[in-house]
Amino acid sequence: MADNTQWFKRCVGSWSSQRRYIYASSSTPDNITTYFTMTQTGDESFCLTWGSDRNSGEMNFVIDGDVVHRDIGYYSSAPTDSQMEAIDEDTIVFHTTYGGVSYREEIRLLLNDNVRLRQTIGTKNGKVNVVGQYYEVREDVSD
Repeated sequence: MADNTQWFKRCVGSWSSQRRYIYASSSTPDNITTYFTMTQTGDESFCLTWGSDRNSGEMNFVIDGDVVHRDIGYYSSAPTDSQMEAIDEDTIVFHTTYGGVSYREEIRLLLNDNVRLRQTIGTKNGKVNVVGQYYEVREDVSD
């Protein structure tokens, strides 16, 4: 993929996300529904806002070639960078490390960019720390 920004443009819109997390410490699934909106704020910059019954927030990020510079991390309030790897035109993998945990997050766009399948795995010291699975549906589809 020559232009990683193009993949993010395909994600602009409002989404619902059915999430399932499994933490190694408990091995008990934790399910949550989150709603999020992605907007493009510049040529290579975006804003992601989200909310659920547990939390809400905003993350701004800039695409710089194969790197995403975020103003906060998913599990951190500090700025984070992720290395991107395009698997094909529909799928990107992000590699991020912070707080001593390395994350691999894969997001695949499906069905005319109206569905996203996501999975995340966090590892620390060679062991699985957290696994996340997500089924995300575009909310702003006009039929």
